[in-house]
Amino acid sequence: MKTSMKASSIQKLLTLLIVILILVVGGGFYLGVQQVKSVAVGVNHTAADAEASAENVEKLAELKRTLAQSETLVSKANKLFASDTTYQSQALKDVQKYANESGLTISNTNFDTAAADTSGAFTTPGKTFAITLQTPVSYKGLLRFLDAIEGSLPKMQVSSIRLAHPTTKGADNVVVGDITITVSTR
Repeated sequence: MKTSMKASSIQKLLTLLIVILILVVGGGFYLGVQQVKSVAVGVNHTAADAEASAENVEKLAELKRTLAQSETLVSKANKLFASDTTYQSQALKDVQKYANESGLTISNTNFDTAAADTSGAFTTPGKTFAITLQTPVSYKGLLRFLDAIEGSLPKMQVSSIRLAHPTTKGADNVVVGDITITVSTR
């Protein structure tokens, strides 16, 4: 048996093969484009994530700087207050130091005073104690002493003081009664 094909049949067969080949190439091209699009989307997501990570790193660095600044503020704030257990020794040490620097002598310290404010004025919460200075004292020395107490850390505040002019000794001297001091505590 001989198979012979006519030219018109071969033309139809070749046309069909070309159409099928065009469809296969078109389908392959379409799938390739889809694959490229999905890779492009992945690259865009990765680029966006990298940008967001860079912003997060900058934010974290800023937070780290803020935290470092806050720690110094916290340590300063902690110095403002004495603890309930150690306020007496801290206050006594500080007051003696301020008195020595001002040329004054403390003759008595009393931590058993009651913090009664009869004036109705605002008082700092904390523990109260009283000191007595050897009198008469220099007015300038007393001012330096009171300024040192008011500017101290932990925070101390003079609650009351009695002053009088002495009948003897120079015009720069004053007689000082008990000085009541409040120490800020937590």
